[in-house]
Amino acid sequence: MKKLLIATAVFATCAAPQAFAQTAQSKNFEGFSAGINANYAKTRASARFGNEYGSTDDTSTNGSVQGAYGFALNDKFVMGVGATAGFGDLDAGSINGVSLKAKDMYSIYVEPGYRVTDKTLVYGKVSYQRMKGELSGSGISASDTYDGYGIGLGVRSMVSNKFYVQAELSELDYGSESVRGIEVEPKQTMATVGVGYKF
Repeated sequence: MKKLLIATAVFATCAAPQAFAQTAQSKNFEGFSAGINANYAKTRASARFGNEYGSTDDTSTNGSVQGAYGFALNDKFVMGVGATAGFGDLDAGSINGVSLKAKDMYSIYVEPGYRVTDKTLVYGKVSYQRMKGELSGSGISASDTYDGYGIGLGVRSMVSNKFYVQAELSELDYGSESVRGIEVEPKQTMATVGVGYKF
C-alpha cells in the first residue's frame, strides 16, 4: 500500500506540470489581439441594364486592420470572434466605359480554430461583409452599399509570446443592388497575409 501511494504521488508530481503545459498551449491563442493585413483580391462583378448583360473582373491590393478575441475551449480548440476594416479601393474592371470599384470594406466574423502545434493554429472563418460599390465613367457617378457573407481558411503562427503571423484565403459573396438602373452583383476571392500582436 505504501509503495502504491508513493508511486501515485510520483506520477501526480510528473503529470501535473505536463497537464498545465497542455492547457497553457491553447492559451497562446486566447485573449485580445490586433493586427494589420495586406490583401490581394480578384474582384468580379456581373451587371445587367435592361436586356443587356455583362461581366468584368480585375485584381488589385489593399490593406485592412483587425481586432479579435480568442476563447480557448479546451487543449485543442479555440473560438475567435472579431472584426476587420479595410482601407484602399479594390478594382473590379469596367463595362462599356463604366469602372467598378469596391471600397470601405468591413466585416464581423467567427473563427473556429484547431491547434496543430504549440504555436500554430489552423482556422475556418464565417463572416458578415459590407462594402461600398462605386460606378464611374460614361456620365455615371454613383455608389451603393452591398451586404454579403464570406467563408475562408487560414493559419496563424506565434513567432514569440506576443507576436503572430497569419495567412488566409477567403471567398466573399455580395447580394445584388441597383445603381442608376444598373443591377450589379460583386464577388471577391481574397488572399491575405498579416502580422499581429496578442495582448
